[in-house]
Amino acid sequence: MLWRVVRRLLAVGIRSFVWHPVVTLAVAVVAIGAIGLGMMGGNTGQVLSGPSSTASIASLSSPTAAAAASSASTPVAVRPAPQLRPSPAVQQYIQGMVGFNAHMMWQSLSPTAIQAMTSQGGSEQTLQQKLDEARQQGAAYDDVTYVGGYPLKDGTEYYFYVVSRRGFSAPNTADQEFFVFTVGPDGKILAIQ
Repeated sequence: MLWRVVRRLLAVGIRSFVWHPVVTLAVAVVAIGAIGLGMMGGNTGQVLSGPSSTASIASLSSPTAAAAASSASTPVAVRPAPQLRPSPAVQQYIQGMVGFNAHMMWQSLSPTAIQAMTSQGGSEQTLQQKLDEARQQGAAYDDVTYVGGYPLKDGTEYYFYVVSRRGFSAPNTADQEFFVFTVGPDGKILAIQ
C-alpha cells in the first residue's frame, strides 16, 4: 500500500513539475518553509506528530491524502528517499528506445513482462516495426533525465525518468513523457508506466 502512495505521489509531482513548473515551485517552497518552521530549533530527525501537521503536509499533495493523514494518530518521520543508481536493465531499455532498437529493449524485460506483452499480441518484431515507423516519420529523442529511484523491502525497485522528445504526437512537435520502471529482484524490468 505504501509503495503505491509513494509511486503515485512521485508521479503526480513529476507530472505537475513538467506541466506546471511555476506552481510546483511555489508549492515546494511553501512545503519546505513549513517543514523548516517545524524543525526550527530542533534536530533534523524531528518527528511530526498530531493530525494537524500531518494533514497540512498531506493536503499539499491531495485531498484524499489529507483526509487519511488527519485520521492518523501515529507520528510520521519525514526523511529523504534513498538514492539509487540507475538500473542497468532500465539503462539498456532507454538506450534501445532512443536508438530505436527493439532487441535491446526486449532483452531488458523480465520473462513476466515478455509474457504479458506476447499475450496481448506483442513481439520483438512488432516493436521493431513500430520503432522503424516512428523513426521514418521523423521521431527523435532530445533528452532523457533520471529523476531517481526507490527500493522496496521486497527487493522491487522503482525508477523515474522524464523524456523530452519530438515528432511523436505530431511532426516536429516537442513533448515530454514520464516513465516509471518497476524492476524486480532479478534486475529485469517487470513493468513500465
